Amino acid sequence: MKGGCGLLSSIFAKKRICFEKLLPFGFVKSTNGYEFRESILNGDFEVRIQVTFDGQITSKVMDSELNEEYLALYVEHASGSFVGQVREAYLDVLERVASNCCQTLPFINDQTNRLATMIESEWGDPVDYPFEKYPQFASYRVGGKWYALIFPIKLEKLGLSGAIAEREVEVVNLKVEPTEIVNLLSKDGIFPSYHMSKKSWVSIVLDDSLSDVELWELVTKSRSLAAPNLLGRSQGPNFWLIPANPKYYDIDAEFAENKIIDWTQKASIKKEDYVGIYITAPSRTLRYLCRVLEADMDNNGYRNHPDIKRLMRIELIRQFDDGKFPASVLKELGVSNIRGPRRMTKELIEKVEETLND
Repeated sequence: MKGGCGLLSSIFAKKRICFEKLLPFGFVKSTNGYEFRESILNGDFEVRIQVTFDGQITSKVMDSELNEEYLALYVEHASGSFVGQVREAYLDVLERVASNCCQTLPFINDQTNRLATMIESEWGDPVDYPFEKYPQFASYRVGGKWYALIFPIKLEKLGLSGAIAEREVEVVNLKVEPTEIVNLLSKDGIFPSYHMSKKSWVSIVLDDSLSDVELWELVTKSRSLAAPNLLGRSQGPNFWLIPANPKYYDIDAEFAENKIIDWTQKASIKKEDYVGIYITAPSRTLRYLCRVLEADMDNNGYRNHPDIKRLMRIELIRQFDDGKFPASVLKELGVSNIRGPRRMTKELIEKVEETLND
């Protein structure tokens, strides 16, 4: 991003361009991407914003009379009411573009955001911010225990020196087996843990030095080490929870007509797994239990939505009374924040399996 004084980067940090929103907002397609222009301060200046096809953003403010870039805007110590007016008008344009044309992301780095997406998809674990004084620190927990702590840090804090030491990166602290520490520290991007036990934790720089595959293996292992007794079964089918919002999809009517339906493929759900369907507000209850008959099926136009690529076929095997597994009972069984697909806890699995034997 280029825009001087950090103004552009501050506005578009943790933002991703939604290209389908650019033209409706007023951008014009160009040879290198998209361009937007808007006059400010009665036409005395013009804000020009460019977005390349790969999502890079640049901007500048032009003096309309001189047809030159207004560089005073970017001078760090430039002050005065006039410069302030220009800067305020410029920021207003940037903020409107960010608000109307971007998706807000939880983190800055691409790999960090991919990791957040994988955690949400696989387990549905919510992100939390454990330190009021350090709101940029984010953690993921299982059974109330951290298994991933994500935060920004300068590389000098990880023991690096020279020019690169001043570079700020996002890292994740993960729990590991003490016997694996030496081997892990020999890999690019993995360092002795910052501010946690170096005997059982490591810090991983989230800049693609370590592949997503290797990173995911370590995150999965960290989660199992953090709370090994809460992760359900080591053998047999997995038990999942997925939410259904009645405002968008009438699952009750669907199951009243068909006991076997096709549903958007979720997480790593496999054939023979069990899926519990949690009805969101206002019901807030686990209402249906299904068996997965097929997984990773081609959509083939069955669900008319561009984001739905794969389907799974599920069969209804139990419908629970809404008083059986309401949100209050699920919370007692270790389940809360059902915003995406997640595995059932061991305690909930035991209760659900009891119903299969009724």
